[in-house]
Amino acid sequence: VDEPSLINGDAERMRAVVWPMLNNKFLQQDSLGIKMLLPIELRHALYKESSQFFQEARLDKQNMVDRLSWSGPMLYDLCEARLRACRPGDAEHMSLLDMFAEDVTRQDLVDALEQMHQPRDAFKFLYACLNEHCQNVTAEEQAFRVPRLVLDAVRKRQADRVQQLYRGIGPA
Repeated sequence: VDEPSLINGDAERMRAVVWPMLNNKFLQQDSLGIKMLLPIELRHALYKESSQFFQEARLDKQNMVDRLSWSGPMLYDLCEARLRACRPGDAEHMSLLDMFAEDVTRQDLVDALEQMHQPRDAFKFLYACLNEHCQNVTAEEQAFRVPRLVLDAVRKRQADRVQQLYRGIGPA
């Protein structure tokens, strides 16, 4: 609901489309099942609703999942799969860990990805690591691997951004 041009990411317009569908009577129709993956802006709006809204919606009976999140190992595997998919078939194997300095361990990456919670944020984190590293080295240096210092700095900024997003005080 956040993508169509008439709604265009406006939380109030999203709310106008989705809220009528949250009525428990509507969802009790025979042979009807709805799975909605909704943007976080609606989560913030939902928790501002009155107790009467929650009584009518009966979200406790609707198997509502507050938010989807992935573990660090799941996100690591997903990023590895994305890296493999982006490489030409005849290219030699490269792991996610190969993009980082020798003092960065697999567990360091898994722990950093754990703080991202979702694939979108995991990919933003990796992009930010690569981007910051590339901005700080020259081609002459031949430093092709992201150092731990950059990993830690980007991890902190991205984890803060994700937490602000969940609290509703920062943009996605």
